[in-house]
Amino acid sequence: MEHSRPPAESPAPLGAFSAPQIGEAQRRFWLIVDAMIGALVVIALVGGWAYLQVRGSLRDVRAAGLVSLLEVEARTLQLWINEKKRDAERWATTPEVRGEGVRLAALPAGTACGAAAQGRFRDAIAPYMALEEVAVFNLVGRDGRILSSPHPGICGSGVGEEFRRELGPVFDGRTTFVRPWDEAGRVAAPGAAAARGPFVWVKTPVRDADGTVVAALGFGRIAADDFGRLLALTTSGTSRDAYAFDEAGLTVTEPRHAARLVEAGAAAAGASIAVRDPGGDLLAGHRPTAAVDSRPLTALAEAALVKRESSEGALIEPYRNYRGARVIGAWRWLPAERLGVAVEVDAEEAYGPLEYLQLGFGVLFALVLVSMTAAASTSLWALRSGLREAKRLGAYRIERAIGGGGMSDIYLARHAQLKRLAAVKVLKPHLATDEAVTRFKREAQLCSQLSHPNTVEIFDYGTTREGRWYYAMEYLDGIALEDLVKRHGRLPVGRAVHALRQACGSLAEAHARGWVHRDVKPNNIMLCVRGGQYDFVKVVDFGLIKQLAAPQTRDITQYSKILGTPLYMAPERLRNPADADARADIYALGAVAYFILAGRSPFAAETEHDAIYKVLNEPAPPLAAAGAADVPAALAALVARCLEKQREARPATIEDVDAVLEAVARDFPWTQADARAWWAEHPEERAAPVAVS
Repeated sequence: MEHSRPPAESPAPLGAFSAPQIGEAQRRFWLIVDAMIGALVVIALVGGWAYLQVRGSLRDVRAAGLVSLLEVEARTLQLWINEKKRDAERWATTPEVRGEGVRLAALPAGTACGAAAQGRFRDAIAPYMALEEVAVFNLVGRDGRILSSPHPGICGSGVGEEFRRELGPVFDGRTTFVRPWDEAGRVAAPGAAAARGPFVWVKTPVRDADGTVVAALGFGRIAADDFGRLLALTTSGTSRDAYAFDEAGLTVTEPRHAARLVEAGAAAAGASIAVRDPGGDLLAGHRPTAAVDSRPLTALAEAALVKRESSEGALIEPYRNYRGARVIGAWRWLPAERLGVAVEVDAEEAYGPLEYLQLGFGVLFALVLVSMTAAASTSLWALRSGLREAKRLGAYRIERAIGGGGMSDIYLARHAQLKRLAAVKVLKPHLATDEAVTRFKREAQLCSQLSHPNTVEIFDYGTTREGRWYYAMEYLDGIALEDLVKRHGRLPVGRAVHALRQACGSLAEAHARGWVHRDVKPNNIMLCVRGGQYDFVKVVDFGLIKQLAAPQTRDITQYSKILGTPLYMAPERLRNPADADARADIYALGAVAYFILAGRSPFAAETEHDAIYKVLNEPAPPLAAAGAADVPAALAALVARCLEKQREARPATIEDVDAVLEAVARDFPWTQADARAWWAEHPEERAAPVAVS
């Protein structure tokens, strides 16, 4: 919120100390010694508590990061499989392939492998083999016989019973992905074991003219090639690893450290790696004595294959992985593919910051001890009376801190001559970078040129004696929409429309000048009591304002920094923070309208990552489904249009939005009597009176 009501205490002067008071310093010397001892005890307790809190937060962050990476890797695997399924289906339905496949399936047993029949089918399938870089194909009849294969010694042989069960869904009419199989285990025929493999298969139905499945056409790819490297992570500077594994607990894609395990002699080249605990770090020289099959599954593999309490999970307590390193990880089981996807990161990397935290608290404890000892030893000469000159910012006398945010502090102040109350926003000194100062000055300079009554008024700006940037604005007696909804629930339709129309008025003036607010959200729209008017809206915080028609003005968001609140940012701004026009404000106002009408954001999520995903990919739920069934259709449709992903589908101007709101307001009026009655029932939401001094 831009600023809130001041505390009831007397002003806290913030200026320099007056002349030393030696007698007072002597009296307070021993109080400082006692305070030093107490402070050290407090720091030790706070340090321990902070360590536990940071550890808990770090665990949550790591779990969220693993789940996000897992989502990407699982999607990558599924996209690859789905793409190959579609390709197989397309080729199996071409007239040439389907016709020759049906003809082979209809031949008597023992005649399908003839040179003429095989030649026609191979010619039909050849373009696909070349285009898709398929290593091998098989046409299998309903009786399990291989009707066609590029390896003559395999044609006519039957597939094994276990592999034949994999073909059941294909003969039921579904294209199926089959995990890697060694040829010796897939088909019992001379020369099968010599075939390069194992292969991953995509099996698709071949149908006759009546639509009956007469054969299964399979396309095999060498598992160690593209599929094996599908989840490979080679990002430098991190230990993150991703791989897929099957029901036997064997990797079916190549883990990150597979090559190093082969070099160390801990794994065979080209062989799957067992997702089992070797008991120690194989890359550090540990060699287990137990056979691979007798070793326990890793905690991740056990959760996926044995416990199966859910289809996915995250393990944030360190465990040993397939190479024996201590890691944390996350997994997801893909039942259709009968594969699991795992992502892991070394525990040392994940929880390394905790060591720095421990070191930092130790250093802090020592520094505080030294500092407080020095303060105590010099207090007889350094302490002053405590009577200080009131802090002044230009013509304003600071009375009390009343709020602030990540970039600035806000104080209640009074003009020295006019005695007028003001809110003074002061840029925090440690954040006074070139970018922050530029944004701060732009906010003051541009906002001061706006004169609409629903826009916060800027009185003055400059720098303090210490060089800190500040500006003075009108002091607002009211409550932000965000706090209003959180404390009192969603707004009646009439009151919401009344507030939104006033916000439209403020934004309309900015848009007419070619400016975009870029940070419209419930926290930046205040409902005030002003000049005897109740529910008077003020739009505040123009810190992200952008001039569309001033290309010579440096856009401080040009370096792809997301500045703003993702829940209220248009999708185009999330993709490119510098890409914003008036329709970005219209989107944000639509999100505000949804929030105050439904009592919640349209894209509320547990994490910012999930919220951003929803904003980019999911439509906003209808207001009626969000518990706002009393919202009229015209208003619900307007909110939905404002929240369209494509800016072209939104209302073109803020005036278009206001026109619909005006029409709705005729049927849902909100009068001054209504507003006055509400404020009378909730006097706690008004600022406490401040006496003129």
